[in-house]
Amino acid sequence: MMLKLLKNDFIATGRIMGVIYVIVAGISAGTLISHYMKSGEDMTVVEAMGIALLLVVSLCLFVLTVVFVLSDFQKSLYGEQGYLTFTLPVKSWMILASKVIVATVWFVVALAALLASLWVTVVVLKEEILGENYDLIMGMINQISTVNVASMAVSAVIRIILYFVQFAFFTITVFFTSTVANTRHFQKKNIFWTIVLFVPIAGVVTKFAEFIDSKIVFSLFFIEGKLSLVTDNLEYMRLQANGNSPVDIASIFVYLILGAGVFFATHYIMSKKVNIR
Repeated sequence: MMLKLLKNDFIATGRIMGVIYVIVAGISAGTLISHYMKSGEDMTVVEAMGIALLLVVSLCLFVLTVVFVLSDFQKSLYGEQGYLTFTLPVKSWMILASKVIVATVWFVVALAALLASLWVTVVVLKEEILGENYDLIMGMINQISTVNVASMAVSAVIRIILYFVQFAFFTITVFFTSTVANTRHFQKKNIFWTIVLFVPIAGVVTKFAEFIDSKIVFSLFFIEGKLSLVTDNLEYMRLQANGNSPVDIASIFVYLILGAGVFFATHYIMSKKVNIR
């Protein structure tokens, strides 16, 4: 049943979000095609417009995603569709979990689209800005780097997992705020109260997560080209002072645990305190 919920939520949200990403892909393709067809000529108008549009749209994707996800959550759970949603033969926590998973995936896709847009921008502008020095600079970076490929791959996977967990944490915090704003005291102006309450609620929850994370040392560092696990606070501070960048593992568990707490708090309010309009 969970898979059916996810399928329906992806289809429902994909009607709009999918179109946005098709537009981004189209602009990227047009910009790259124009770049490779110009045969060493100066930057074309199509390239310049494509890069400008890509950067503007990609930077706005997160705002658009928040607005759309929150609108869908409000409409399908606490609006006119709420009566239909809550009569489905599934447990209410599954409905909430499906919304969180789908919204998180869209946030991750927004990040991927932003990174892809930046990559297209670099591809197009590298010759305009760096010219012949581009290959020389990249060669110097490769010679200086002593980090092996396996360590970099592990680091990348951990960072991707952390980003995904943080997006999920952000999503459930947004949904918690929206749920609180739909309780009896705030329901008449739920959109206004969602905006007003989000900043303090998100601020408190995030600061609490950062405080707990700062007390736990469980990180990976690149030492002599390889990843090493560091659990001692003094060693962590020494490595960081020497310019080493940590790959934080503790944050994954902190955000997972706090996210689960916010999820169950949202589910409780959603089930017990919200009056569907």
